[in-house]
Amino acid sequence: MGYSGNVLANWEADKDNRWTVPVGLSVSKLVKFGKFPVKLGLAAQYMPIRPDDFCQKWNIQLSITPVLPKLIKGVLFDF
Repeated sequence: MGYSGNVLANWEADKDNRWTVPVGLSVSKLVKFGKFPVKLGLAAQYMPIRPDDFCQKWNIQLSITPVLPKLIKGVLFDF
Protein backbone atom coordinates (compact mmCIF):
# COMPACT_ATOMS: atom_id res chain seq x y z
CA MET A 1 0.00 0.00 0.00
CA GLY A 2 1.17 3.51 -0.61
CA TYR A 3 0.50 6.91 -2.10
CA SER A 4 2.26 9.14 -4.58
CA GLY A 5 0.24 12.22 -5.48
CA ASN A 6 1.37 15.07 -7.70
CA VAL A 7 0.36 18.55 -6.58
CA LEU A 8 -0.16 20.75 -9.64
CA ALA A 9 -0.11 24.53 -9.96
CA ASN A 10 -1.19 26.71 -12.88
CA TRP A 11 0.69 29.95 -12.27
CA GLU A 12 -1.26 31.76 -15.00
CA ALA A 13 -4.64 31.09 -13.33
CA ASP A 14 -6.36 33.24 -10.70
CA LYS A 15 -5.18 32.76 -7.13
CA ASP A 16 -8.37 30.88 -6.15
CA ASN A 17 -8.14 28.50 -9.15
CA ARG A 18 -4.41 27.76 -9.13
CA TRP A 19 -3.93 24.48 -7.24
CA THR A 20 -4.84 20.82 -7.79
CA VAL A 21 -4.14 18.70 -4.69
CA PRO A 22 -4.90 14.96 -4.82
CA VAL A 23 -5.53 12.58 -1.92
CA GLY A 24 -5.40 8.87 -2.67
CA LEU A 25 -4.31 5.33 -2.04
CA SER A 26 -2.52 2.71 -4.08
CA VAL A 27 -2.24 -1.06 -3.75
CA SER A 28 0.17 -3.33 -5.62
CA LYS A 29 1.02 -7.00 -5.68
CA LEU A 30 3.77 -9.07 -7.25
CA VAL A 31 2.42 -11.97 -9.32
CA LYS A 32 3.94 -14.44 -11.74
CA PHE A 33 2.80 -15.22 -15.26
CA GLY A 34 4.55 -18.55 -15.69
CA LYS A 35 8.14 -17.77 -14.62
CA PHE A 36 7.84 -14.05 -15.43
CA PRO A 37 7.28 -11.79 -12.34
CA VAL A 38 5.05 -8.73 -12.82
CA LYS A 39 3.97 -6.04 -10.35
CA LEU A 40 0.28 -5.13 -10.74
CA GLY A 41 -0.90 -1.88 -9.17
CA LEU A 42 -4.14 0.02 -8.77
CA ALA A 43 -4.40 3.59 -7.46
CA ALA A 44 -7.30 5.97 -6.91
CA GLN A 45 -7.09 9.70 -6.21
CA TYR A 46 -9.68 12.33 -5.29
CA MET A 47 -8.93 16.03 -5.84
CA PRO A 48 -10.48 17.96 -2.89
CA ILE A 49 -8.65 21.14 -3.97
CA ARG A 50 -8.98 21.79 -7.71
CA PRO A 51 -9.72 24.57 -10.19
CA ASP A 52 -13.37 25.28 -10.84
CA ASP A 53 -13.32 24.90 -14.63
CA PHE A 54 -12.47 21.71 -16.53
CA CYS A 55 -10.73 19.85 -13.73
CA GLN A 56 -11.11 16.18 -12.89
CA LYS A 57 -12.51 15.12 -9.53
CA TRP A 58 -11.24 11.52 -9.60
CA ASN A 59 -8.26 9.72 -11.09
CA ILE A 60 -7.84 5.95 -11.35
CA GLN A 61 -4.50 4.45 -12.42
CA LEU A 62 -3.61 0.89 -13.38
CA SER A 63 0.04 -0.09 -13.65
CA ILE A 64 1.68 -3.24 -14.99
CA THR A 65 5.43 -3.32 -14.31
CA PRO A 66 7.66 -6.19 -15.44
CA VAL A 67 10.27 -7.16 -12.85
CA LEU A 68 13.71 -7.98 -14.22
CA PRO A 69 15.71 -9.09 -11.16
CA LYS A 70 18.96 -10.04 -12.93
CA LEU A 71 19.20 -7.12 -15.35
CA ILE A 72 22.07 -5.55 -13.39
CA LYS A 73 24.74 -7.92 -12.14
CA GLY A 74 26.90 -7.09 -9.16
CA VAL A 75 26.61 -4.34 -6.56
CA LEU A 76 25.12 -1.10 -7.87
CA PHE A 77 25.79 1.01 -4.73
CA ASP A 78 28.25 0.16 -1.98
CA PHE A 79 27.67 2.08 1.25
